Amino acid sequence: MLTTVAVAFGTLMALEPVMALVHRFLFHGPLWCSHKSHHEHPAARRIVRNDLLWVWPLMSSAVLIAVGGPVLTGIGIGTSTYVAAYILAHDGVAHGRFRVPAMVRRNALLQRVAHTHRLHHRGGRAGVGAPPFGIYSAALEHRWRLSDSYSPPTKICSPA
Repeated sequence: MLTTVAVAFGTLMALEPVMALVHRFLFHGPLWCSHKSHHEHPAARRIVRNDLLWVWPLMSSAVLIAVGGPVLTGIGIGTSTYVAAYILAHDGVAHGRFRVPAMVRRNALLQRVAHTHRLHHRGGRAGVGAPPFGIYSAALEHRWRLSDSYSPPTKICSPA
């Protein structure tokens, strides 16, 4: 049990920088045609193409938890917990895509997340969809100028 909890916590912590890189290099790269729907409709209360990008990590988490073993279960729990925390902070608090209780919205960390994420949608230093790419680490990413060499995607996408 202790191993599962430790692995879940380690996975949860490791996923923020991993997802910042995934967002930067995959979502704003080869997966842009799916992710673009989020930039076009950030406050949509309906499912957009970008939402489907969370299916594979959630399905993988379910498989890892089902397969069992302390390490695999911990990875599955950590991954699904990160996805839930991301969706709460990003879709719930930052974009208001679903109702979040006021007590949760007033949390200082979540307010900071929402503020720094707006830089990504408003243009940051390099235009719409520019850095920061992390969600919980966005303030540090912005302060340390970690993605200053970013150039926006130029891929032409077919109408959805």
